[in-house]
Amino acid sequence: MSDDTGEKKELLFKETSVKKIYYFMDSSKNINQLSKEEYKNSDKIVHYPIGFKGGAKYHNILKFTYVGFRKKLPVGIYKVANYGYGFTRPLKFFAKYLDEVLKIKELIIEKDIKPFYDKKKKVIGLNQNILSKMKNVLESLNGKQIKETEQLVTTELHSIFPQEIKIKIADYVSDSIFLSVERWNNSIKEFSDKDKHAIQELFDKLSLTGNFFSTNSLLKTKEIIDTEYIKSTYIEFSNLMKAKDTPGLEKKWQMFLKEKNWIFSYIFSHPIIFYKDEAYVGGKGIENKNGKFTDFLVKNKLTNNVSFLEIKTQKTRLLENKAYRGTDVFSISSELSGAVNQVLNQRDNLQKDFYQKQYNSDQEFEVFNSSCIVLIGSVSDLSIPQRHCFELYRNNSRDVEILTFDELMEKIKLFQDLIKVKKK
Repeated sequence: MSDDTGEKKELLFKETSVKKIYYFMDSSKNINQLSKEEYKNSDKIVHYPIGFKGGAKYHNILKFTYVGFRKKLPVGIYKVANYGYGFTRPLKFFAKYLDEVLKIKELIIEKDIKPFYDKKKKVIGLNQNILSKMKNVLESLNGKQIKETEQLVTTELHSIFPQEIKIKIADYVSDSIFLSVERWNNSIKEFSDKDKHAIQELFDKLSLTGNFFSTNSLLKTKEIIDTEYIKSTYIEFSNLMKAKDTPGLEKKWQMFLKEKNWIFSYIFSHPIIFYKDEAYVGGKGIENKNGKFTDFLVKNKLTNNVSFLEIKTQKTRLLENKAYRGTDVFSISSELSGAVNQVLNQRDNLQKDFYQKQYNSDQEFEVFNSSCIVLIGSVSDLSIPQRHCFELYRNNSRDVEILTFDELMEKIKLFQDLIKVKKK
């Protein structure tokens, strides 16, 4: 087999009943060597990585075996002989680790294989998900973090082969935090749960270390964190306000308020703490047994007196669309009257069986003419005559305070503006 044109080619060299054997040829570099085998009776392809000047591409890795891909090979590997086969550039450090540290001779990549590592035969088996994850992890590193790559690869492989591959305790690489922060675009959503936990632990440790942070720097950090947190809360609230009216919308609001329960302090006029969500108020106790329940039960931090919060959605109607009399008198909606009666009924149930529920509860609470709030609808959806009727009804409601979602959003916005003014 020869080629006088100097062109790079992979040519069929031999065909047997079992497989097709290919050679790669580059006459300008005198390369003429085995490059690929395709098996006829099984979904299996073998690549023999080729060095830039011919010969083996790696010191130890001799071949890549692919099984189950139907000729659509996975990400992270070169699929044509002109590039020499083997790993693509983003995975070069992974290749180096397998080749020079583990001294692997054969790499088997099977679509859904259970990973294995034969240390004696120097064979390792990986699936496409592992390869894809490794590629994504290594691509996230910038050029100034090369020292960390071996530790990172070791950590990833240790998670797959905990007995065979041990983790080395890594030394901190100076300026790593600075480089990460320098390229951060200041979006909290970029952080994973692991990132947040690590930052929290680091901050806690350093805060206990004398003279690491000055008082001013700690206060400044707290201001920044507070501002960003309120901002992210407001954005999340705004996005929920735009949500369509679906059966699951009320549950989304419940989850949001449970997570951001500091907002209750801006709903109730007294200092409160989050007590219980979906608390049963008509059964044997408030531990969710045999009774009616309220969306949120909050407690006065100083007196232990509980308050009731019943929530609907920002799309819930406040008034009927059709005027009751003339053009400017509107009836309240069945949803609003139902919510008011519902929260009053919940309070009544808790008051009637107070002593039994308190006895069965592991926390102290009181029911001294407890306040009730209904969070429902949006004032901005009402016409001027409707707003007039709504305010007449709301201000005449003696036992239940009615608050709308857009009013609550405005409260959060005012709080955000107040923090900005303080920073200046």
